Amino acid sequence: MALTKEDRQEIIELIEQAKQSFDPKVSPEWIKLRKEINAYCHEKVEFGRGFNSILEAIYRPIKFVTGVKRIDMLEGQQVDQARKIFEFIKQEKGANGNERD
Repeated sequence: MALTKEDRQEIIELIEQAKQSFDPKVSPEWIKLRKEINAYCHEKVEFGRGFNSILEAIYRPIKFVTGVKRIDMLEGQQVDQARKIFEFIKQEKGANGNERD
């Protein structure tokens, strides 16, 4: 059975719609905060400690408090909560005397 031009166009549109429904949408606010967190982790990597360990030490409390399974699912007020947690962690890191400049 041969497909008409209209049938092919309809199939293409359905495929595109399906792709869009599976594409994860990442909030621009989270992308901005994620970049700040990554920059902070790169600054703080010490000998013997890996970047991913520091990153996870920040991400885990954020995921716990906001209740998300994947960190890139944060949006809206969750990003605001994440920022507060990140700022608290940075403040506590400096307050306990382990901050290196």
